[in-house]
Amino acid sequence: MKAKTRRKEISAPARRLGLTPTTDLRQSRPFVKSVLNLSAKAALVLAVAGPFFLGALNATADQFGTTVATDWQNWAAFSQGGGVTDTVTDQSGGTYVKGNIGVWGSGNVSLSGNAILDGDLYYRTSGTLKLSGKAKITGMRHHDAAGDTILQQSSNEAYMESDQLWAQPAQNPSPTYNFTTINTSQNMTITGTGHVVLKLTDFVLTGNATLTLQGTAATTFVFNITKQFSLSDSAKVVLSGGITASNVVYNVRNTGSDATVGGTASLQGILLANYRNVALSSSSITRGEVVGNKVTISGQAQLIHGSP
Repeated sequence: MKAKTRRKEISAPARRLGLTPTTDLRQSRPFVKSVLNLSAKAALVLAVAGPFFLGALNATADQFGTTVATDWQNWAAFSQGGGVTDTVTDQSGGTYVKGNIGVWGSGNVSLSGNAILDGDLYYRTSGTLKLSGKAKITGMRHHDAAGDTILQQSSNEAYMESDQLWAQPAQNPSPTYNFTTINTSQNMTITGTGHVVLKLTDFVLTGNATLTLQGTAATTFVFNITKQFSLSDSAKVVLSGGITASNVVYNVRNTGSDATVGGTASLQGILLANYRNVALSSSSITRGEVVGNKVTISGQAQLIHGSP
């Protein structure tokens, strides 16, 4: 993946503080290590950090109406900083990732078993990479200052994106839904026109539930979620009418329970959970992107990147 050249915007207050476009904003909060450890008993774990961020801004809005550049969307999985202890990214068994992985934080990476990363790996220069068993990386390994710059910018942008999405008012679902949570084992359809924003407490699909998002190629969905995010059993999110995975984002805010996709569940969209641990397990399939504090991929789980 090539770095994109963009003009970085710095606010007047930031300039007065002596910050630059490449400032690591993590210096203003406790730093926690992250480890990407893809191991033999089935699991991929990545790592996140977090409220004043610098990154690249666009003169025009991205697909979700924010002014944040889209470098943060160039990953299948992105780990930012970890939890209260070292994080472990463990990808094993038949786990498969299609797309690039970025590991910020301490940047330690371990792949084992039959884990396959079908893409490039970017990991911080302070980190290490360990490969064992039949685990393999099909793409390039980026472990240098240029890679650090890409990782740092993506990290900062992901935080800014989450904040700007959270500030958007609820709008445009059709028919009009008066719920504040999605927690069901039943089928449901949400039809959207233009830009749709839903503010929810929980997003939980269980059993054989199918949530269908109906729209066109120009329709975007933003789910702002404050508490639980989970797909289990055979639950799935289906996109209909031309909507793409890159036009759906699940913005899970603050710390809390892990965001999970398990069983034979199928998720489509961008899971943006900067302060949460994310677990993709069993035979689940995620098409889009995962950004998390710690990301674990285990069992036969698959993660396939959907380009912005």
